[in-house]
Amino acid sequence: MNTETLATPNSDVAHRMRGERRRRVLRIIGDVAVGLVLFVVGIFVSSLSTVGVPGAFDASGELSTIGVLVVLVFWILWATVFVRTRWPWIPLAAGALSGLVGGDVLLLLIGMFHSVIRLPRRTAIITTAAGAVVVVWATVWAWLRHPALNPLAFVFVSEPQHLMGVDTPVPPPGTALGVDLLTIGAGVISLAIAVGGGCLVRRTRRMRTVEAVAVRQTQRSESLSDQLARQSERQLLAQELHDTLSHRLSVISLHSGALEVAGDDQRSVAAAAALRHEAKASLDDLRNLVSGVREGTPGAPRPAAGESSSPVVAAVRTVPDLVESVAAAGVDIRPVLLLQDLESVPTVLDRAVYRIVQEALTNAMKHAPGVPVTVDVRVSAHGGARVLVSNPLGAPHPGEDARAAGRRVDLSGTGGGMGVPGIEERARMLGGQAAVGPRGDLFVVDIRMPPFAGRGEPPVPTA
Repeated sequence: MNTETLATPNSDVAHRMRGERRRRVLRIIGDVAVGLVLFVVGIFVSSLSTVGVPGAFDASGELSTIGVLVVLVFWILWATVFVRTRWPWIPLAAGALSGLVGGDVLLLLIGMFHSVIRLPRRTAIITTAAGAVVVVWATVWAWLRHPALNPLAFVFVSEPQHLMGVDTPVPPPGTALGVDLLTIGAGVISLAIAVGGGCLVRRTRRMRTVEAVAVRQTQRSESLSDQLARQSERQLLAQELHDTLSHRLSVISLHSGALEVAGDDQRSVAAAAALRHEAKASLDDLRNLVSGVREGTPGAPRPAAGESSSPVVAAVRTVPDLVESVAAAGVDIRPVLLLQDLESVPTVLDRAVYRIVQEALTNAMKHAPGVPVTVDVRVSAHGGARVLVSNPLGAPHPGEDARAAGRRVDLSGTGGGMGVPGIEERARMLGGQAAVGPRGDLFVVDIRMPPFAGRGEPPVPTA
């Protein structure tokens, strides 16, 4: 998996964040635009409703000083419409003040609508009840006073200028009845729209929230089911690993221990001791691997139980131990190890270097037994990592006779052919270069990794 693929999740998160910011900006712009429309409509309606404010007009029908002040106050009160979505109780209180002094109740209805939607249930009930009382009061007041002071009389009278002033003659009975019915109907309908519409929107939002919670719970349940299925698979795999390899390694350790005790040849005893040590270390590594597979954290270091040796940690700092263990098995190794800045080596690179050296030595032991192996490992923060493992192409060890060469164990058919591809894949995952193959009369594994000075922890390669 390349770096672009590994960076995709971060790109998706950034894209979602940009989309969320864009939607938030558009939502704010939409709220402001709606507020401007309501403000313009509101000041127009409030200006018309000024005729219902006592003292706003003189006997000649002209706007008095009190009327000018009332209009300015109404405009100031309507400025609260811009905070209707954040603090709905502010336009509600401003609209209530307008309705109590004889003005319109449109701002009050807007505040009631948003209070029902956004305030807590108990607070919404209290504010809605108080607003309904004010609406009823304003409706009754408009119904009881002289039709000339009712703004809705414009609907029935063709000459509006005759409506100004309390001395205006009473309109015909049919016109007065129409004004009264229109006033009562407007009050009831507007109150029902404000409260009913708010309740409907509140219920819709609540249902959407419940659906979102249900979707999240469903996804969580599916995720838990997947985790349980994977846990079951890991348990089965761990059991198979343990049952398949633990018995064979235990038998090898038992026979090698018996050979070490009963052997009369010094080289045989040393080889048996090395074999027993490797079998015991393999058992410890197997226990570590099985525990990691069961818990879903393979490769995590764990303390050894009882008197067993600690499991081998796949890291650059343990490369010397790896070389020493292979040399103890009788392999002629000529190591050159220059290891620096080990505390700052990224975890993935730390493990990769160890596994590459391990696989290269395994290939050398299988395909070129009895020949010297040169191991050159250099690691530093500014120079990166360089692994160079080479051995002659099947040439016998100097001084080895034909009889000794004939006793070599052929291990060339014990692998699955995945060693070299695995080395190359590890190098490519970390942005390195790999050259594996014959080079003259040598077989060379040459791996170069980029410097890691100042770099953060690289992402863990995934399938």
